[in-house]
Amino acid sequence: MQLTLHTDYALRVLIFLARIGRRERVEAIADAFGVSKDHLVKVVQTLARLGYVQTHSGRGGGVSLAREAASIDVAEVVGELEGRQQLLACFDDAEACLLEPGCRLRKRLMLAEKAFFDALAGLTVADLVSRPDPRHGISRLPT
Repeated sequence: MQLTLHTDYALRVLIFLARIGRRERVEAIADAFGVSKDHLVKVVQTLARLGYVQTHSGRGGGVSLAREAASIDVAEVVGELEGRQQLLACFDDAEACLLEPGCRLRKRLMLAEKAFFDALAGLTVADLVSRPDPRHGISRLPT
């Protein structure tokens, strides 16, 4: 599995906002991560539509978390942004494959996808910022 850049940026925005604990301009977030402001605006719009962030217009505008970081489940965010990948067409339609019935690959890939989401389940955005690790760049973020 590989996350899309959109999901990667969405997780970064949520972690960033949880880390600084206040509203911030999208431009400042884009600068902090060295990413395109235009692309990040689309990500923030998606997060706002899903209820994870609030956008604020005007002079003091920006973006802030709409919920407590401890209530934002990473598996839920990834699931909403990525959907279930369904790595093969036969996930939905077993008759799509000439090897069915009896193909062992389908079941294993379904288990692998489930394991991916299970590994993220229960992990919150707050968990990701509770113990900043300077080796991973989080210390470079503004406070």
